[in-house]
Amino acid sequence: MLSPMIVFSSVTKEYHGRPVVKDVSFTVQPGEFVCITGPSGAGKSTLIHLLIRAEYPTSGTIEVDGADIAKLPVTVLQMYRRNMGVVFQDYKLLEDRTVAENIAFALEVSGESDQVILERLEEVLSDLKLTEQAQMFPTELSGGEKTRTALARALVHQPSILVTDEPTGNIDPVQSLEIIKLLKQVNARGTTVILASHDKLVVDAIHARVLRLEHGSLIRDSVGGYLEGEETKETQPTAVKTESHSHPHPHPHTHPHPHQHKEGESSGEHHKHGGVSGRVKPISI
Repeated sequence: MLSPMIVFSSVTKEYHGRPVVKDVSFTVQPGEFVCITGPSGAGKSTLIHLLIRAEYPTSGTIEVDGADIAKLPVTVLQMYRRNMGVVFQDYKLLEDRTVAENIAFALEVSGESDQVILERLEEVLSDLKLTEQAQMFPTELSGGEKTRTALARALVHQPSILVTDEPTGNIDPVQSLEIIKLLKQVNARGTTVILASHDKLVVDAIHARVLRLEHGSLIRDSVGGYLEGEETKETQPTAVKTESHSHPHPHPHTHPHPHQHKEGESSGEHHKHGGVSGRVKPISI
């Protein structure tokens, strides 16, 4: 069995003495797709901020590949963040840069060569169907185009972990299903995907492992739809024609890859039984 990639151990986060995340513990295996759900104010975004080390836990530890991320020195923290793609709820696109420039910026700050930047930019623009919008500015984009641009920027440096915070919060249901399909394709290539959402349509369509927060506490960890025990089927976005693209740089490592869970089975139970072999991108910090 693979060692967990991410380990939250009794994590609490307080703001001005008020706990917003309370004694939360869970693990994430390499290659998993995990949905963090719960009502607004439950602590979903705080959990994401803790994982990307935008915040420090008040108590408890968060480990990625065995390293306590709160103790990472600056140079190692930069490497850690380069191995993680993040899609923020408000996109955080640079308004004075085009779509192509926004995406390329993630590689520029990493010191990649112009040739590598150009090659990866062309690939991700094609994969995310943004070629026609490449020279447009964020103010000229629809909500779905902004979401795809933010996703392209997060994926252009080929991260091991993709973290998305309410990526469908500002788009319609049809566009949401298109984004879900893209996220599933990314996960199928071996990337660990963590998605925070309170949208029932999204969580039901993904039908993966669900961590539910309420009032900062983790009250559910099981596989299924938005509501525990509810019978759901994976939604097929038939209204959206999104072509599947092969990954330009398949990772050479192969590991047992969690692929499909039975309804009601916890992730831990699934991994006891083993999974389907697939590509899993390791993160090394």
